Amino acid sequence: MALVKNKQIIQDSWHHLTAEQTSLANTIVSLDYWQQNKQALILSKQPFGLKVSGDLPAESFSEALKHVSLIAIEFPVFSDGRGYSLAKTLRDKYRFTKEIRAIGDVLPDQAFYLSRVGFDSLELKSDLSAKLAIEKLADFSVYYQKDSVSQ
Repeated sequence: MALVKNKQIIQDSWHHLTAEQTSLANTIVSLDYWQQNKQALILSKQPFGLKVSGDLPAESFSEALKHVSLIAIEFPVFSDGRGYSLAKTLRDKYRFTKEIRAIGDVLPDQAFYLSRVGFDSLELKSDLSAKLAIEKLADFSVYYQKDSVSQ
């Protein structure tokens, strides 16, 4: 996996929860895990992220927004655009200002459009895909519409 953030490939400081894990710091947990372990996660005072499916309404996890440091929106297939709507809703309606990451079947060609609706980072399959995504982020220099980040 390769991570693109701020138009560069960076070392990922976050990891997805595994069964043998002992610390939850900088861990991305599933919505089910959050729902079963809310109190422990909050009391740990460790930064954690929440992985959600792009087809979920934001209302189903809105209570977690004040506790998480990152939302990872999963795209099951690149052609499923519901994750775009979810990111935009998180930015515009819920005023979520922390990191929103695209994970799953994310293609380099989507990088520019993902950034316009509020995604800060993209988890891509390879360094080559990450380099292509960075190129795509530079394709446009003029915007006709406001984005969900710099409004």
